[in-house]
Formats: sequence, structure tokens, C-alpha cells
Amino acid sequence: MALWSVNDEIVYSDGPLSISAKEMSGVFVQRHFYKVPFSNVGKGGIIKTSSDRYVHMPSWIEVHPKTTIADIQVQKDPFEELFIEKKTWTFKSASSDKEYTVKQGKNGLYCDCWGYIAHKRCKHVKQVKEELC
Repeated sequence: MALWSVNDEIVYSDGPLSISAKEMSGVFVQRHFYKVPFSNVGKGGIIKTSSDRYVHMPSWIEVHPKTTIADIQVQKDPFEELFIEKKTWTFKSASSDKEYTVKQGKNGLYCDCWGYIAHKRCKHVKQVKEELC
């Protein structure tokens, strides 16, 4: 009940994958997953088209006929699109050994300290804004 990649060929096995000792020499086997981009429908679904092909929706990736949702892996972190740049600033806490991170996002600056989480403002974001101006 799983898809396997056997020497780059996708194979379905209804139970444990069995390969004879004679065939084992030089065989590379690993569990096969289809990697799809993140969308607002999660893992999406699998449909059969009018041309008898099976495709993942909404990515339109052609898949093996025995593919299930368990064989689908979403590639992108769902909140990654909030951060347009990978630029970050790190601040050491004055009262403990914690570190806080400010990230530049699609809609401004974000900090992971309690001040920002509770009030949407903090000294870390203020300092980065002053640095950028």
C-alpha cells in the first residue's frame, strides 16, 4: 500500500516490497513521495482525467494511478510567503539569556518577543526601523 522508487521507476506494492536476491545487486530503493507546492487547499486531491491520466490538483502533476494523499508532501512552509526577504536581526535580551529575532515581512517588520506578540510593537522593531531610515 505504498509507492516505491526502484532505480528511478515508480512501483506500487500492496504490502512489503519484495525483490529477489538475484535482482538485489545494484538496486536502489526508497519510498516515493510526490512533492507539491503549498496551496490554500493543503495537500489537494487526485483526479482521473478524461485521457485516463491521474493528476494531483491543483498542481497538475501527473501521478501514479495508485497514488493516495499519504504519498503527497507539501514543499513550502505555509507562512513563508509572509517574509519577502530572508533578512533578520537578532537581539540579546537585557534581562535573560534569550535572543529575539526581527524579520522583514510582506507587511512590515515582525518580532518574536512578548512585547510584539502582545502589543504589535517593541523596542527591537523600533531599533530596526531606526537603522533602516
